[in-house]
Amino acid sequence: MGTAKTRIRVALIDDHPIFRSGVRGLLGETAGIEVVGEASDGRHALDLVHRTRPDVVVMDITMTGLSGLAVARALREAGSAAHIIFLTVNEDLAFVDEALSAGAQGYVLKRSAGTSLLEAIEAVVSGGRYIDAEMRAPPAPASRTEAGPPIPQPGEEGGLTAREREVLRLIALGLTMKEVSLSMSISVASVDTYKIRGCKKLGLRSRASIVRYALGQGWLETENKRLSSDRPPSLM
Repeated sequence: MGTAKTRIRVALIDDHPIFRSGVRGLLGETAGIEVVGEASDGRHALDLVHRTRPDVVVMDITMTGLSGLAVARALREAGSAAHIIFLTVNEDLAFVDEALSAGAQGYVLKRSAGTSLLEAIEAVVSGGRYIDAEMRAPPAPASRTEAGPPIPQPGEEGGLTAREREVLRLIALGLTMKEVSLSMSISVASVDTYKIRGCKKLGLRSRASIVRYALGQGWLETENKRLSSDRPPSLM
């Protein structure tokens, strides 16, 4: 995914802070990628891209204020050279066409972020386009590869106990072992035990794999929906 001399600079724009934290953790664990800034809405996104001049903008479509589509159009009108990838829950094929028309090169579903986002970044930086496989064809059954264990469907949690699940979820959000301990009112040793047990059940071997699993399970997105359930969406 690049070298120290050719780091891919990414700006991350999403109005769900918990989901954004998970994606930042995934990208931060990837060699050759640097998150140069974040924004929580479309209007701040324009200023962020102007200031940081990223190679790639990873952005939601539905946000408060300006939508991602409006931001993409504004960036193109301003002559920005940044490659745009929409990271969204919108599975309507009409959104794909509109995204490409607005100037995007990539379209990734949030539930596929753990397995598809890095591929999308590499594809668009290389001059290509990337459309989430689930938007192109019915998903094939998952199988184990050298890249790691398959990302299960939401709800399939590998026999995790409630505490194992919560420990892994908090780790995916970027909390340290001590912070998880304080959050759950348990000892650091207990946190480590639950982490080891959970990772063993799921075949996870790194923090990046924990983040990918959490994204694939929708743990972070579920929390975002709870926090923002009273906020009306903005599409344009």
